[in-house]
Amino acid sequence: MLVEDDATTRDAMILILKEEGYSVASAANGREALAHLRGPHRPKLILLDLMMPIMNGWEFWIEHQKDPALKAIPVVVVSADGNLPQKAAPNGVADYLRKPVDVELLLDTVQRYC
Repeated sequence: MLVEDDATTRDAMILILKEEGYSVASAANGREALAHLRGPHRPKLILLDLMMPIMNGWEFWIEHQKDPALKAIPVVVVSADGNLPQKAAPNGVADYLRKPVDVELLLDTVQRYC
């Protein structure tokens, strides 16, 4: 699942992943993502942007961690934040990718979890 508010970035990442044979659900903010995740279809991985309207990535992360069924799904943070390594590691996310996302690194990361 890709949680990204920027439609251009979201569409590009979905296209890349689908071309590699992955099925990709998407959401434009954390609230949409939680609604999808609480439905019948659970992804193997969540690619999570941090800066989003309505519910940002860290707010989503807090709710994700509260739900035992969702907590088992690894989260890879995707952000342009210059302090990403320092912010991601203590929060317990599975991994992180810097924007602009390197396609090979994206595919390697997704393959590792899927």
